[in-house]
Amino acid sequence: MGELKLRIIGAGGHGILLAGNIIGTASILSGRDAVMTIAYSPAQRGGWSRADVIVSDERIDFPIFDNPDVLIATTQETYELEVDNVIQGGIVIYERDLVSPRNVPYIKQVPIPAFETAIKLGFRMSANMVILGFVNEFLKILSHEAMINGIKARVKRRLDVNIKAYEMGVALARGVEP
Repeated sequence: MGELKLRIIGAGGHGILLAGNIIGTASILSGRDAVMTIAYSPAQRGGWSRADVIVSDERIDFPIFDNPDVLIATTQETYELEVDNVIQGGIVIYERDLVSPRNVPYIKQVPIPAFETAIKLGFRMSANMVILGFVNEFLKILSHEAMINGIKARVKRRLDVNIKAYEMGVALARGVEP
């Protein structure tokens, strides 16, 4: 795999930082190196949060990057903020019902119905787990066992529902061509 730079960004409360933390934890449990840096908008309410995660087979020397290989955006505002930063040939995964993508010819853009799927499950707050399952299956970052172990290590409430949401995200990705 080498090194993968992911930027996960969305509204505060979308579970962005938890998703990044789970990817990092699962990476370390798999014997890979991982770092995460976080950022927030200055707004006290209605702001965004961002998790930049690097997963690598080698030791990571510097945890900060400007241009992600993969952008995961859950709102239109955060999509617009970051889409132009994605590397040429990179991938953008966006929340289908909240983001209207624009044509950016040098990247692949993939919609995911994360919130709709989580609502069908009965727990809207698990949309971040749907995203994790989708992203991990689509990009083949880590084994599913490692991701489930990462979820178990970091999720404190409604673990069974969150694992089910992850599995639903995996199922959604199986219908998408990389």
